[in-house]
Amino acid sequence: MVARRADAVFYNGRIYTFDPESRIVKALAVSDGVIIALGDDSDIKKTAPRGCDKFDLGGRSVVPGFIDAHTHFVQMGLDMLSVDLSGTKTLDEAMALMRAASQKISEDEWVIGTCWRESSWKDGRFITRADLDKCCPDRKAVAHRICGHLSSVNSKAISALGLDGGTPDVDKDSSGLTGILKESAVGLVRAATAPSRQRMAKALTIATKKAHSLGVTSVHDNARIEDLPVYQEAERSGKLKVRVRFNMPSDNLESLLDLRMSSGLGSHWLRIGGLKIFCDGALGARTAALSEPFTDDPGNKGMFVHDAGRMAEMVLKAHEAGIQVVIHAIGDEGIGRALASLDAALTSLPRKDHRHRIEHLELPSRDHLKQMRRLGVIASMQPNFVGEWGGINGMYTARLGSERSKRNNPFKEMLDARVRLAFGSDCMPFSPLYGILSAVNAPYEAQRLGAADAIRAYSLGSAYAGFDEGVKGSLEVGKLADFAVLSSDPITVLSALPSTMVVKTVIDGELVFDRSGGKGA
Repeated sequence: MVARRADAVFYNGRIYTFDPESRIVKALAVSDGVIIALGDDSDIKKTAPRGCDKFDLGGRSVVPGFIDAHTHFVQMGLDMLSVDLSGTKTLDEAMALMRAASQKISEDEWVIGTCWRESSWKDGRFITRADLDKCCPDRKAVAHRICGHLSSVNSKAISALGLDGGTPDVDKDSSGLTGILKESAVGLVRAATAPSRQRMAKALTIATKKAHSLGVTSVHDNARIEDLPVYQEAERSGKLKVRVRFNMPSDNLESLLDLRMSSGLGSHWLRIGGLKIFCDGALGARTAALSEPFTDDPGNKGMFVHDAGRMAEMVLKAHEAGIQVVIHAIGDEGIGRALASLDAALTSLPRKDHRHRIEHLELPSRDHLKQMRRLGVIASMQPNFVGEWGGINGMYTARLGSERSKRNNPFKEMLDARVRLAFGSDCMPFSPLYGILSAVNAPYEAQRLGAADAIRAYSLGSAYAGFDEGVKGSLEVGKLADFAVLSSDPITVLSALPSTMVVKTVIDGELVFDRSGGKGA
């Protein structure tokens, strides 16, 4: 029997609980945002008093709400307000969009393009200063590559930013600055184009609506410190409609220490997460730290963002203060340095339930996996990367060659090595079902997962990575009523996965997205 009265029941479904017994039930009851019962239709309907909302699932499958363990959530909303270059097929098409946008703004505004990827263009090269000068001669212009580690600016932007040959991470050739910025130089243009608080609030609203439409109920946002007040105001006003774990930038470490803030502070809606530390760059930008050079850039082994001493110092300080460490490391050398720092911190101060994480982890060795298992380090990975850039003709093969690309993003090997696996998107693109499909259909054996394992990584795995497995990530009595209703059953019928969509999204027991338009299926 149920001690609490239900305020909503969902019945006639196929509900994958992902509980320890992997139960599948037909119905569940919710009260005050919490699941109070699961079972058969008849049992659950008995918990529904007069006036209780009743939702017929129409036999559809239900899974725990997706938890995206690696986003740039407010930034994604801002990108959606900028010039979207993600769907362009050629550089010329991208520049045409930039030109059109430049004609709609005043002279003192920036033309901001986002999410271009030369790997999908016939031209196959980075945008340069010359390209942007042609399409935006009278406006400051920047075009951010999809990875966020490389941006391109025009001459007016170079002048406004005060860039010259001595500026770190600014690309040069025999004719001068090319307009291509990497790593720290990207930060300069981001700072110069920082949005207003009002625009950020609008971006959060846009991003939240997109999350609802894709079954995402929680995100781990690797954000700027300026984003935190936007989240706080949304929570105070009751307008925060997605659960957020906020990972702080490493630039704010000393402030966190001064305030004696540790991971976990906050509510079920907004909670302080970990400290985000960059170890290396990205494969797409050819800045990930590798032991062997890039196949398509033989003189280049990438770069580190911090030297080994500074990396170890930040990790140790955060670890000692009870702050979860969230390290961006992509290349094998970058992963090695990240693990060395974590190993040193855990040797200095052993602690079992630290839940330190490595983000992306695209090119680990088998020895790295053994070390991660020994240290209890979580693999926070993005399966959509394989869908975007995997395979023999993909960007991974171009950057790494065929042998290294076969072992990049080894999701299956992670689970085989008993390393905790959490899935996120990095907003490239933001879509759990696409990421799950990418893991299931991955080109190489080391990467390929079954649908249930992929969904678990995108729910319970991500909940564990945020210390939240006690309240979400599975559908159990006492846990938050966050779940997604799917158009088909990709676990039982794997062939249905490519066409599977989210039909309904429920957060805190509230229907926040309904493709079907009613209480039926």
